[in-house]
Amino acid sequence: MPKNRPPKPNSPRTQIALRPPGYRSRRGYEQALVTLTDSRTKKRRDYWLGPFGSPQSRELYHLLIAQWEALDRRLPDQLYAQQRIAMQIRSTRGAHGGESRLEADETISDLIGAYWRWTKTYYSSSERTLIKGALRIVRKLFGSTPASEFGPNRLRLVRDDMVRGDPHGDKPRIAWSRPYVNGQIHRVCAMFKWAASHEKLPASIYQQLKTVPALKRGRSPARETKPVGPVAVETVEATRPFLSRQVNALIDLQLNTGARGGELFMLRPRDLVMEDSKGVWMVYLKQHKTAHHGHARTLYLGPKAQAAIRPFLSGAALDACLFSPAQAEQERLAARAAARKTPLSCGNVPGSNRVQSRRWTPADHYTADSYRRAIERACDQAFPHPDPVYHRQRIIVPGARSDRKPRTRLETLKEVHERLTVEQREELNRWRKAHRWHPHQLRHTAATIIRRECGLEAARIALGHSSALVTDAVYAQRDMDKVVEVMKRIG
Repeated sequence: MPKNRPPKPNSPRTQIALRPPGYRSRRGYEQALVTLTDSRTKKRRDYWLGPFGSPQSRELYHLLIAQWEALDRRLPDQLYAQQRIAMQIRSTRGAHGGESRLEADETISDLIGAYWRWTKTYYSSSERTLIKGALRIVRKLFGSTPASEFGPNRLRLVRDDMVRGDPHGDKPRIAWSRPYVNGQIHRVCAMFKWAASHEKLPASIYQQLKTVPALKRGRSPARETKPVGPVAVETVEATRPFLSRQVNALIDLQLNTGARGGELFMLRPRDLVMEDSKGVWMVYLKQHKTAHHGHARTLYLGPKAQAAIRPFLSGAALDACLFSPAQAEQERLAARAAARKTPLSCGNVPGSNRVQSRRWTPADHYTADSYRRAIERACDQAFPHPDPVYHRQRIIVPGARSDRKPRTRLETLKEVHERLTVEQREELNRWRKAHRWHPHQLRHTAATIIRRECGLEAARIALGHSSALVTDAVYAQRDMDKVVEVMKRIG
């Protein structure tokens, strides 16, 4: 093999070359440093970061790596020197007993803490999760930086870190897509807008940050995402045998109403308005995606949707959620006990191996994550990889007596993941990505069916859009068969 042949993109040698230099301490010193190499001149330079293990030194390390990557791995100087001087000034001010840091110059970490406490009373839990991901990167790079010194250049470094990802960090993070990065940068700017409205910072800082343009398609290194499309009904039907009846009912409701999953998770019997004379049930939602804009949202349940709900109405409390993961877990355990082959006189007696404090307890209603995970597990069972090496194998349980037949058990998913090589894990991820579907695709499928059968206006009302433009451009896939017939005649 020639020595100068370039390595493969996913080879271990390439992964090591792409890994950034580590945070370390020099022998005989209590100072942290990192050694960077210039990508053009191959010159190496040591950057001293401060006391080893201190939060300020780790923050400066992450900042240096971010600037080094943003400069195409050229040696950074300017921002590093500014940050070092600012750290020395703040440490000197604290040593001489001056004003407290919060009164003199509030840092980014202080601002994030105050803003995070305020978000608990304003934003939903899903939005706060997105805000948390964006602010974590800001604090990692500029946590000890005075908030008044945060400007467009620092915001660009935060954005570059979002685009690049952090696959080798303590908490690995994939590279974010361009629309997601733009949304996260908007959330960062919203924090400074809030700070200006509460007289914590001058409004000019927020105005300067808004001068940073959003990433444009085809003009940025950020990856692009494919538009969400409908899932084939045949694919959904192949997944159903591996789902609980609660999840299957949610799938039926989404396909027959076009509702979002979050609009169905906490559906209760008392929420149903049964108009038997019209043959349609209605649900007037109080909590939904656009409720804060003052928009009303009504779900219309036809005969098929009613048939999916009726089995859960018998014996259900008026205030209890119709689709309960706790009930699904009880039914799963009961089915497993009914299929038991070991006599009751041998092995565990049902209910004897319960722990006092469980690490996981099923909730009374589904969430977006639990609903998605249930469908992902069913997809993995319905569409297994054809190569047996990716399947769970039986392994010997250690500790058995030598004069008896060894006991075996199936591998856990974690043990399968540890057994596979890096290339095999990537192949398994590609297979799963190609054979999985997620719940929001059901809404696109319903929109496409309603638009084809009943028209665009009916699809708009069913999906709860204020404008048919959103329904037509985003959700309802156009019927190409009509275009084909037209072009056969006139084309």
